[in-house]
Amino acid sequence: MKPSILVLDDEPNIVEVIITRLEALGYPVKGFSKPDQALDELRRGAFSVLLTDLKMPEKDGIAVLKEAKRIDPDIEVIIFTAYGSIAGAVEAMQAGAYDYILKPFEPMELVAKIERAVEKRTLRQRVRQLENEVEEGIENKIYAMSPPMKRVLSLTRQVSQSDATALILGESGTGKELIARMLHYESKRRDNNFVIMDCGATPATLLEAELFGYVKGSFTGAGKDKMGIIEEADAGTLFLDEIGNISPELQTRLLRVLESGEFRRVGENFQRRVDIRVIAATNADLQAKVKEGTFREDLYYRLKVITISLPPLRERVEDIPGLAQVFLTEFSSKSHKKIKGIAKDALTMLTRHTWPGNVRELKNMLESAVVLCRGDMITADDLMLSGFGEISAGATATSIDMGLNRLEEQEKAMVVEALRKARWVQKDAAKILGISRRVMHYKVRKFGIVIEGKGGDD
Repeated sequence: MKPSILVLDDEPNIVEVIITRLEALGYPVKGFSKPDQALDELRRGAFSVLLTDLKMPEKDGIAVLKEAKRIDPDIEVIIFTAYGSIAGAVEAMQAGAYDYILKPFEPMELVAKIERAVEKRTLRQRVRQLENEVEEGIENKIYAMSPPMKRVLSLTRQVSQSDATALILGESGTGKELIARMLHYESKRRDNNFVIMDCGATPATLLEAELFGYVKGSFTGAGKDKMGIIEEADAGTLFLDEIGNISPELQTRLLRVLESGEFRRVGENFQRRVDIRVIAATNADLQAKVKEGTFREDLYYRLKVITISLPPLRERVEDIPGLAQVFLTEFSSKSHKKIKGIAKDALTMLTRHTWPGNVRELKNMLESAVVLCRGDMITADDLMLSGFGEISAGATATSIDMGLNRLEEQEKAMVVEALRKARWVQKDAAKILGISRRVMHYKVRKFGIVIEGKGGDD
């Protein structure tokens, strides 16, 4: 698709001539003779280049340039000027215009300047995108030493160059978004948008408008036209997270996008077309939803052209030490702490845990441990104070109803027995268990143990 162009000149016949010539070359163009009308249109839609006259009675080109840059800092501006106003055009370039062109001009001269302006805009956006990826650090890196994750990465690389729709399956916290990002950034679409839609976090009443966009007046509160994320992802990749949550009506509309690339904004009467690759992800059992009749079978098969299944962290234990070290490095840097590594007893605890919250839980645990760490190594004490072993959001309802799971019941019994042997002196009980006084205090509070007699802390 050619970039969209916005044209502004106080002489309507000039606007009409430019529109005609650019449309004949395949450019989507909108033109205006009033500066405020052109700026309002820029607020409503996305344009790559603004062509504006320098001398206009209501508002000159430099004022329009400055306002346009406030609306969209990435828009490139080309100034039309007469021979006698070159000084003004130079001033406009100093204010941020990309270039100027003298009237009268040849159409191909203008097109050449437009193409160079678009190249500059695209390059600047790509550089910013790469800078953001570097800043995000671990969010765009996938650590894989275990055979299951190596197989996942091998498959991801293999299919990244394809435009086939992909369905990523896995428990919450396993890194489905990272795999989707990898599919995009290693594809031929890498220089275009990677757009995320969280279908689980977006209310059903807003999901349609967010996905497809809408036109002014189509519903209460629709004060202006709005582009949807499907349109925003044009020429790039659309990542639909938690796809199992969308309604049957939206499933039908999404199926049409996948099959033909066509869609309509809410309240619009004509079809638009996009070229996108769709990647979907879910932790739900879509096959079960198909059998229940809550998810369209044809959409399910259209989504799973390529299926990538992510293993839970408990099935990729070999990755835990490396992931923990990556997170430790990240959070130590952010906290301005010099923590060398993770002690052997702490690492043993990490590798033996079942991680119901997967990589996300591990990351949160290491962040907390870094904050609480007083030395230069993460110890078992630091993990225990971070809440390690407590019932997580992934625990079963039965465990929650019991208050404590079986392991915790055994742990409480051991603490109580040690306290009895130590005549309820917590520091002596800590020695019996081989833990610090800090952790002993934490265990007493956690399990609500009432200290008998005068033992207390002494």
